[in-house]
Amino acid sequence: MRKKFTLFILSLLCSISVSMAQELNVKGEVKDEKGLPLPGVSVKIKGSTKGAMTAGNGKYTLTAAGNATLVFSFIGYKTIEQAVNNNTTVNVNLSEDNNELNEVVVIGYGTTTKKDLTTAVTTISSKDLKNQPITNPLQAVQGRAAGVQVTAESGKPGAEIAISIRGNTSITASNSPLYVIDGVTSRNAGFLNPNDIESLTILKDASAAAIYGSSGANGVVLITTKKGVSGKVKVEFNAFTGISNFWRKQDVLSADQYIGLMKELGYTTFGDGSNTDWQKETFGTGTQNQYQVSLSGGGNGGNFYLSTGYQRDKGIVAPAELDRYTVNFNGSQAATSWLKFTATAALTARNSIDVSDNAGVARGGTILSALTTPSTIGIYNPNGSYTTIPNSGGWDNPIAQAFGAKNKTKNLRFIGSLGGEIKFTKDLIFKSTISTNINKNDYNYDLDAFKTTYGRQEGGIYRNNRTDDNVWLNENILTYTKNVGKNAFSATGGYTLQASDYQYTDYEENRFYNPQTGVKNDKPVIVPKVPQRAQWAKQSYLTRVTYAFDSKYLFSANFRADGSSRFSDEQRFGYFPSASAGWRISGENFLKDSKTINDLKIRGSWGKVGNDEGIGDYAWRKLYQENAQGDYNLTNLKNTGLSWETTTQSNIGLDLTMFNNRVTFTADAYLKKTNDLLIKVQLPPTSGFAEQAYNVGSMENKGMEFTLSTKNIEREKFSWSTDMNISFNKNKVTSLGASTPSLDFGGIYSRTSAVRVVEGRPLGSFYGFEYTGVDQKTGLATYADLNGDNKIDETDRTFIGSAQPDFIYGMTNNFSYGNFGLNLFFQGVQGNQMFNASRIDLEGLYDSKNQSAAVLDRWTPENTNTNIPRAVKGNTDNSRTSSRFVENASYLRLKTATLSYNFGEAFLGRMKMSKLTVFATGYNILTFTKYKGLDPEVSQYGANGPNMGVDYGTYPQSRSFLLGVNVGF
Repeated sequence: MRKKFTLFILSLLCSISVSMAQELNVKGEVKDEKGLPLPGVSVKIKGSTKGAMTAGNGKYTLTAAGNATLVFSFIGYKTIEQAVNNNTTVNVNLSEDNNELNEVVVIGYGTTTKKDLTTAVTTISSKDLKNQPITNPLQAVQGRAAGVQVTAESGKPGAEIAISIRGNTSITASNSPLYVIDGVTSRNAGFLNPNDIESLTILKDASAAAIYGSSGANGVVLITTKKGVSGKVKVEFNAFTGISNFWRKQDVLSADQYIGLMKELGYTTFGDGSNTDWQKETFGTGTQNQYQVSLSGGGNGGNFYLSTGYQRDKGIVAPAELDRYTVNFNGSQAATSWLKFTATAALTARNSIDVSDNAGVARGGTILSALTTPSTIGIYNPNGSYTTIPNSGGWDNPIAQAFGAKNKTKNLRFIGSLGGEIKFTKDLIFKSTISTNINKNDYNYDLDAFKTTYGRQEGGIYRNNRTDDNVWLNENILTYTKNVGKNAFSATGGYTLQASDYQYTDYEENRFYNPQTGVKNDKPVIVPKVPQRAQWAKQSYLTRVTYAFDSKYLFSANFRADGSSRFSDEQRFGYFPSASAGWRISGENFLKDSKTINDLKIRGSWGKVGNDEGIGDYAWRKLYQENAQGDYNLTNLKNTGLSWETTTQSNIGLDLTMFNNRVTFTADAYLKKTNDLLIKVQLPPTSGFAEQAYNVGSMENKGMEFTLSTKNIEREKFSWSTDMNISFNKNKVTSLGASTPSLDFGGIYSRTSAVRVVEGRPLGSFYGFEYTGVDQKTGLATYADLNGDNKIDETDRTFIGSAQPDFIYGMTNNFSYGNFGLNLFFQGVQGNQMFNASRIDLEGLYDSKNQSAAVLDRWTPENTNTNIPRAVKGNTDNSRTSSRFVENASYLRLKTATLSYNFGEAFLGRMKMSKLTVFATGYNILTFTKYKGLDPEVSQYGANGPNMGVDYGTYPQSRSFLLGVNVGF
């Protein structure tokens, strides 16, 4: 009897075990603490790779054993585990995880969690990019990432953005970071639609960027676009419309004041008696419109995201305009349990109309022409041609500068990739991708033969140039991950091949009409041009090893070897190692139970990266250039010793979270040294060559960065949070070599250059005469006689200022009350100066251009106590490149202010929507600055090179106001 009972119990246990092991169809719903559904939550069966994602309504379905445990995880929420217990319905509610330490962060060729980072990395999320009137997603980075200086080079539609990560590391080579868009490398990312971006991760220190080797010398920006999640197809529509104008204008002389000045200079003609407000005629109101529709979803082992967008930006200075069309696709599909395919594609087509800037009226600059054209003339002459400034010899008015020539550009950008991923085991994964980056540009310039002075001189001009740039990349990456107990180990190895093919063709014809007679010629004159083609290739090997014990002791090491065709066989390969380590002090027993400190980690890193950009693709070779006559001219001498520019960086950092995760603080200090600078050395005229690339000199950047995030108020209906960052960087050229005492940049028309690079000073150092005021007896400008020889000449020039800021900063405040939201974002730069070359035209007092109202205080026999020289016809000595035109360019901007309203669940349910947000945004609303020009930020020559900080009629940024809507179904 006992045996039978024992057998019965064993049989019962076996049957229960079998029952528990049976597969069940489990379904359920995942909600947040407020009872709202959460889409995109990962639902995995513990101990396996099987799982599902919640749909837009928060629901999921999967097949699991009756005794299985489900793991529910979602970024920003605490991960929970729930046993199935033979239930076919498992519903859960997730609570917010305020510390966000488990947030996934994208790094080079992989991901990690925020808590395990040992390098200096900053992430910008999609919420920082939305609801802004920007055509370039990199504009949204400005002021939001410590150590990253973002500057608009111009305010016109579609203008480029300059980014410097922890200062400039090169002089004439590239200072721009590498962009990696869903694994596709690019030297530009401004063509992307900001609404398609999920996150931007900025790798700032060398240990983080060294995995990209030679391409990461100036930092790396990893851009991840949006992806679909399993469930029903999700449809979203985003749109805004708005207007823009210049936030500042300049006071210039009225008609009577101008005529008085002209008489003082000895002119006898002053115009046709008109009274034209040229700033009103030239600077109008711009309009901005953007629309985007996206579809996303997934199921059966795959997901997709597809969007299309259109943006039109009509500039404040007509006819400047940008029309942009974008299409973006991101998808993946599992073919088997061990094989998955991925594909990405981003297509951007841009049509733009340009307006000339960065020049004075004599050189065709529209912005300065609007300020220096006198009001005493109208727009047109009686014969229909544009008017010119009196007594100038043919300087056209600003409307002629803007409309006289047609400047049109068509640009097509495509980046795309195809990849396959093989999962040999759950720990060992191999991924291979091939990608392409195509840039096609078509520029057309057409100058009327009659309406403008230059057009009449040339009998009309037509120019066309075309650029075709194609870069392909093949990457093969093997990753191994193993977690045993408290030990977490991963290893990554890879091999990449990359090549580029660049082609440029230029065409020009003129003399459609005879300039002397105005009679149409039988055929135009074709200007001989020589097409250009260049190619480069790279071969790379990379590896990374990471190890963590108990999430307390963290270690990572990288190594990459890059071979570049831009160097000779002897110098082809560069080797770039790095290492980093971290100690989570809060994981130790003496801090585990702390009620104040939630997380505390210190980290340190060291690494070396390289640079081969900015010198041309054949700089080491002996080169000949075909001329228009079919002959060949020697243009470059052979230099087999040309090699990698290398940057070595050390970083130490601290991450701290306190007070129940309501305060997060990060601090970093770094030292960054660049050696063997790739410099296009300016050769003496006797050499027969203008310049040649050499490894010359070194540079240093050192600085500190601080980031603070606080949750000030968290209540049921009201919340307030603040994010702040501030960065300090000191740049210095430590050597230019024995044979290069200095390099000059920042040329000013009819004056000496404004910028000089020398050992011991930072890039962007202004160089000129030291202005000491006005001689009260003669009214002429006086300058410091620094060498004491009683005369003012070139030997008296000195350093007169710097474009390098002392620090940059940003602050964001987010408020919410019920369904209302308010975001205020301030951004600023402090301690930098600008060389305001526009004032040379506006206060020069030597020709017939109109002048700034400031010259009303100029020296006269009745007004001798002044700082503005007298008017002297044809005399440019009073307006030399000097400290007179160096100004404080520090500024603080209310960059964006957004007021939004999110409709509630009841309304959305009735309308069958998942989201409806309406918003109003102001952009560049307020600017506080002592700078006298139109904009303290823009730069004629680019903002991250040696000639930064020169403003010479540069198109300023605008102030925008817009209304928009975000809809989801």
